[in-house]
Amino acid sequence: MGETPATHRSGFVAIVGRPNVGKSTLLNALVGEPLAVATAHPQTTRERLLGIWTAPDFQVVLVDTPGIHRARSALNRFMVDQALRGARDVDLVLLLAEAPAVRDDEQAATWEPGPVALEGLSAIAELGRPIVLVLTKIDRVGDRRHLLPVISAWTRMHPFEAVVPTSAVQGEGLDELRAEVVRRLPEGPRYYDPEQLTDRHLRWHAAELVRAELFEHLGQELPYSCAVRVTGWREHEDRDHVRATIYVERDSQKGMVIGKGGAMIKRLSMGARERIAQLTGRPCDLRLSVEVARNWTRDPDMLPRLGYEDPEASR
Repeated sequence: MGETPATHRSGFVAIVGRPNVGKSTLLNALVGEPLAVATAHPQTTRERLLGIWTAPDFQVVLVDTPGIHRARSALNRFMVDQALRGARDVDLVLLLAEAPAVRDDEQAATWEPGPVALEGLSAIAELGRPIVLVLTKIDRVGDRRHLLPVISAWTRMHPFEAVVPTSAVQGEGLDELRAEVVRRLPEGPRYYDPEQLTDRHLRWHAAELVRAELFEHLGQELPYSCAVRVTGWREHEDRDHVRATIYVERDSQKGMVIGKGGAMIKRLSMGARERIAQLTGRPCDLRLSVEVARNWTRDPDMLPRLGYEDPEASR
């Protein structure tokens, strides 16, 4: 891994929060690469992902986690467990909360965090790790003075190490957040090679990119009933040949994924093929198939068969 300076800092930093608050977008912004699938849909992230952010004098291992929510199905309970496990043994937690779109002074002065957000804060606080509150999507707040009472409302709930307002899409507040993270890391060596960006293999990322296409083309509900597994990957001299299976819960969903005359699955394949080629830097031939795994989101025994298992369990 090469020599590191004596004052080199390193550590693990968890990115946690409710669904759709911008966790994956922030990870991608800090690492500088689109490692995590970020969509406009909540609960897109289902598993923990390490993003490795390396500079000459520090290395931050960012732990992107699923959104913390009130879980009902087996899949949702798995996701919340992944989020809490991801924050258990880290040096710092970044708790993301979406800045409210308050419109006037009175609304800002009376705003309070909602009960689900406070339940998430309580669950994270119980882990005993230092927490920095990251207010996301502040570009939605027209008058930035309205952020002050919002910050006050949050700090009444917990003694945060710091509060950093950000807009990852616009790059606002990211330099301040980077500085807060790095200065709170302990001194230590690199954990990963400086060229490594993530702990996940290409097959995992390819499956995630197929899922991103499902969210892009299949409306609001159906993608949440879909799982993707890459079943084959062959490297040839000029391109990769990839096979993947999309699993749905019902026969009717299979027809929707395939589409009339196979039109939808062709569209999904074309989009995913382009995404995978951008990831690998090589052309990709992708063949998708669709199978029914009945009620898999509600069956805890089915989750490991479709790839949803704690990565630490096999270490």
